[in-house]
Amino acid sequence: MGTLISLNIELDAIRSFLKNVTITADSEYSKIKAMSDSGEFSHYDEEANALFIPEMWEKIAIRATLGELNGLVEWELQCLASVLPPGKREKPRKNRLGFVFDLKIDQIIERIENHYGIRIEEMTGYEDVKIMRDKVNSFKHRKGFKHPYRDKYETLGEKFTLTREEAFRAIDSVKSFLRDIWLRTKQKKSKKKI
Repeated sequence: MGTLISLNIELDAIRSFLKNVTITADSEYSKIKAMSDSGEFSHYDEEANALFIPEMWEKIAIRATLGELNGLVEWELQCLASVLPPGKREKPRKNRLGFVFDLKIDQIIERIENHYGIRIEEMTGYEDVKIMRDKVNSFKHRKGFKHPYRDKYETLGEKFTLTREEAFRAIDSVKSFLRDIWLRTKQKKSKKKI
């Protein structure tokens, strides 16, 4: 389990990365707008082509930010669950040591919930973390397209949207989520020692 200091350092680095990329993209957007206003583009396609690169910087940075946050959440949950006894339904693998890192995230969450008597979905920021995880998996496995059975959508073939505001909020949500889990699991440990 991490510490608040190390969590803050890691989240500050992620925030700094996203901020620097968006500042650079905004600078490019301003240059392109100035070029457009001065009539440097003879066709609207030229302006669209010029905008493509900074737009991609921003999209890649947002996906990277959400991916790093998702990885951080999974790591912290795995670390928390790794010191717990195995669940009743977990079957050991033949001729192989069982590691918590081999479990699916649902099994890890179940192990934590059962041991500590908490509900992960009740943690501060859980809904934002869940949405972030769905988006990360969507971009990882389906180039951002929503899953036809698991995700809510209005039309088939709909994609998740990503915004820089959402990415910055996700950083705060992950911090709140992990702090709440650490607080509740630490309280349970303290009560068991008494």
